[in-house]
Amino acid sequence: MADQSWTPAQLGGFRDAAQSLKLYRRAELEDEVNHRSLIKDLYVDPLPREHVFQTILKPNTTFLIGRKGTGKSTIFQRLQFELRHKPGYASAYVDIKTAFEESSATPALAGQLGPDTFGEEDLRRLRLYRAFIKAVINEIKNQIRKKLTESSWALRLRSVVTDSSDTLFQSLDGLLRTADATDFQSVTAIRREVLQGDAEEMHRSETSGTFTATAGPKPELKAALGGKDSSEFKLAQKVQYGDVLMAVFNIKEVLLQLKDILDKAGIKHLYVLVDDFSELPEDAMTVVVDTLLAPLNNWSEELVKFKIAAYPHRVYYGKIDKTKIDEIYLDTYRLYGTTDVSAMEDKATDFTRRLVSNRLAHFAGCGIEPFIEDGSMLWPQLFDASMGNPRILGHLLYYAYESHLIYGSKIGSKAIRDAAARYYSEKLESYFKLNKFLHESFNEHASVFSLKALLEAIVERARKLKRDHKSEVMRNLRNPPTSHFHVATGLTSLLDSLELNFFITKYYEMNDRDGRKVAVYALNYGLCQRYSVTFGRPKERREHRVYLVERVFDYTSLLREFMQHNQEIRCRSCDTTYELDKLEALTMFGMQCPECRNGTCSVTNLSRKYESLLNDVAPALLLPATELGILHTLETEKTSMYAGDIAAEMDRSYQLIGKRAKILAERGLVNRDLFEQGRRVFAITPLAEASYFSQLAEDALRLELEPEDGVH
Repeated sequence: MADQSWTPAQLGGFRDAAQSLKLYRRAELEDEVNHRSLIKDLYVDPLPREHVFQTILKPNTTFLIGRKGTGKSTIFQRLQFELRHKPGYASAYVDIKTAFEESSATPALAGQLGPDTFGEEDLRRLRLYRAFIKAVINEIKNQIRKKLTESSWALRLRSVVTDSSDTLFQSLDGLLRTADATDFQSVTAIRREVLQGDAEEMHRSETSGTFTATAGPKPELKAALGGKDSSEFKLAQKVQYGDVLMAVFNIKEVLLQLKDILDKAGIKHLYVLVDDFSELPEDAMTVVVDTLLAPLNNWSEELVKFKIAAYPHRVYYGKIDKTKIDEIYLDTYRLYGTTDVSAMEDKATDFTRRLVSNRLAHFAGCGIEPFIEDGSMLWPQLFDASMGNPRILGHLLYYAYESHLIYGSKIGSKAIRDAAARYYSEKLESYFKLNKFLHESFNEHASVFSLKALLEAIVERARKLKRDHKSEVMRNLRNPPTSHFHVATGLTSLLDSLELNFFITKYYEMNDRDGRKVAVYALNYGLCQRYSVTFGRPKERREHRVYLVERVFDYTSLLREFMQHNQEIRCRSCDTTYELDKLEALTMFGMQCPECRNGTCSVTNLSRKYESLLNDVAPALLLPATELGILHTLETEKTSMYAGDIAAEMDRSYQLIGKRAKILAERGLVNRDLFEQGRRVFAITPLAEASYFSQLAEDALRLELEPEDGVH
């Protein structure tokens, strides 16, 4: 065991620092002893002079755009902390995906509704308004309570409100009751008489008769019979008047009441922080923007300003005027890639250094020096391995803590490489492994696995290039890096999903050797360790400045060839298919089918390579994404977990996790009969392990493994 130069407190502090970077979504950065927020102490802005924070603090609607783990939620926490200490401001955090799911009626209920009810879209809109407004009001109450306990401005608030802060809360509670109440209004334009006829037939019979008999020598019988038969028919008319009523939720009126309540509390600005926007399906995203965000943004009379967290390539603006909003991009290229690639790398590496140093200073009371091998220069490598993503950085440091520090060994370059390979294997590669069990249509499955086939083609090319000596600049290198490639900018949309899931990262934009504008991408650092691809670019010589746009790294033809074999254009009505070279012409005519003239054509991703694999998955194993995420979290963490801990790993609410885990328990996939300290804990069952996580060769990339390939 190597000698260590840190104390037990410093070692524990390193662990806590790594854990704090790993935190997902709304996990608060809080002092567990004093129960105070640490966000102001721990916040590190990606740009100098806290430019990102100062931008989002402005009273403008702002889109905060970045992949998972880029710090969107941390920026939201910093913003809310500031607003709690700023007179005249309030904030409300809304998990829009949860609000949308709560607003959706179940299919069974929708099917039971009669002809006089709302259509499905109208019903969803009504429920969405209510769910959103209730979430906003409840969060305003929560934030004002924090304002009262944290801020010296509480005295000012109490003096402005008519009676006390209780009056404010009572007014907000009253508004909540208003939002819950159902208001009906008549929508009858013309009052109509409706004549209804009631016919009644009455049948009546009358019979009369006499019967006499005498006894004697000559008995005598006399009888007389008479009858009367009659029928009556009555016709009555009733006059009925119909009045049609419609359930109404006047969101504009509720907003004006909210404005009046906040005015009395001296609050002139309400920042509504909308999270998980890009987690919505595309049709839901359209509904949220067109029926909720855009109208509220226009009606609010300067009261409401939205701060919306979204993913790149998954943003819908609708009727929101882009010229009147701010956009903040948090991924490396958009933050730092404006001058040259070396400057981008230096700025991103500096952010990585500032972020880690700040966390270690707070939790461990020292810098990184006691924990690393003498002479190690880990900052550039930590940037390469994480691409400056704080959450990935936290995982890498935690893995290095588990593999080295707890055994008394310091962290060196190999520890970072091993941690990156582990992160790729456990967190990223499972994307394909689990998606084959996703309860979606075959076309959606095929689309995911077509991406896997594309990634395999890219990695295979990178592996072959290290033995390619056609390029003079590569011929002079002993072990040429081949982790980066470039494509024509018109094809970047094909790579968006691979980038969103961290298999690749857009690194830079520049002109290639032929003067074309190209986008440069980097393969994931851990993936490169797993499949023996040398990462980076040479920097020793002047000609290395254009290394990333050498012609051998032009993958444009690879993408075009992939499209020809794995995409098709098909009419949804007549099922006619067209070659991809017809796409431009079809686009000009709105994708109308030339064959049937009625249908619309669409581009479909195929997965010919994995078609048999997808067809072989038993339907009984298919699960929704949330349920698969619960199983994956329990399997990866290798321990039983509380619902809140699973929720923190998955960016979901603990209530949702509890409900879905119950469903999994009914299927025998999760054990929820365990309790620790009076709280229910969840554990994955052997059945789930065998069904979903057995190690199969087909789950990894299908590549020809070389002798030097890593095994992790």
